Amino acid sequence: MRGLIAALVTLLAIFAAYAPSTESVVTSAQTAAQINAVVAGLKPGDILTFSAGTYNNIALSLNSVKGTKNAWIVIRGAAGSLPVLTINTDVVLKPNIDIGAGSSFVTIANLQLSQTGSRVYAGVKLHTGNNNILLQALTV
Repeated sequence: MRGLIAALVTLLAIFAAYAPSTESVVTSAQTAAQINAVVAGLKPGDILTFSAGTYNNIALSLNSVKGTKNAWIVIRGAAGSLPVLTINTDVVLKPNIDIGAGSSFVTIANLQLSQTGSRVYAGVKLHTGNNNILLQALTV
């Protein structure tokens, strides 16, 4: 009986390690603060998908956003689309995506990053102290 219980406990631990991820979908109607609140709450295995559209004055802040080796966090554009994140550098002097120190196992994919305004600051800023950050199919 103890062997059966031990086997069940092991099986439950395996299933827990591979629990399905949570996918959050954001739309261009949401504010930067609302979207950054979703980003701040991302946990290992979570996926944040941007629906098709243009997102104005969006500066994503990833501060200590941590996935794991087996459960990366993914921030991406919806399949078949290339959502546009724009920043007006005359209003907000930040990059489109700011990956602060302490972030790890994060993929950012399938997004277009652009700017308006007179100051050049669009794109991705990657601080020191991060590891396993994958930038894939980004248009700047």
